[in-house]
Amino acid sequence: MKIWRAGLALVLCLTIAFVGCSTSWIAESEQIVAALIPAASNLVALVAALEGKTVSASDLATIQNAGAQAGADLQLIQSLITAYQKADAAAQPGILNQIESAIGAVQGLLEGLLPALHIKDATTQAKITAVVGIVLSEVQSLAAIVPIVKGAGFSQVSQNRRDLGHPTVKAPLSANEFVASYNATMTAKTGNAALDRATAGLRIHSHGTLVRWGTAGVLK
Repeated sequence: MKIWRAGLALVLCLTIAFVGCSTSWIAESEQIVAALIPAASNLVALVAALEGKTVSASDLATIQNAGAQAGADLQLIQSLITAYQKADAAAQPGILNQIESAIGAVQGLLEGLLPALHIKDATTQAKITAVVGIVLSEVQSLAAIVPIVKGAGFSQVSQNRRDLGHPTVKAPLSANEFVASYNATMTAKTGNAALDRATAGLRIHSHGTLVRWGTAGVLK
């Protein structure tokens, strides 16, 4: 668990230079959520590849259930962001409340996931802990900025590298930065041949607003 704490602390302390204050937060949020969906999907794919080796059937089921629910919640967030863009000013606060609730649901799922697992292999445990940590960190950062967004609106929230117009809140990683951090964590060599084979093909790719992944169909 030391690796988990250290990795999470490191990611939480990172701040990212976004493209500038003229870019709407809603566009950046769309890209971040689009990257989080395949990230959650590939976590399930990783565990499925290790089932019967270093991951038990019960742990696989736990992660599959959490991953499926997280994927559904993230897709809901995507649709809510789209609805927010089309809504009038009177309806937008209510939609932001729904976005906040859905982000909170994903955060709760991820925070409860690691304590529910019983992985005995230390290398596998460290890898899954680190990957979950990257995803959880980004979700936590999104959760932290929603109250600020609720006060100012997506397009008015500062996106500079130091803060979001708030002295204590750090910006989430941009979509591209999140993808790079996730991929580096997912594919970092461990010396465990089976684990390294399982992670080698689980990169996610970000191209502007399009994020593609190689495990389509894992999350229904």
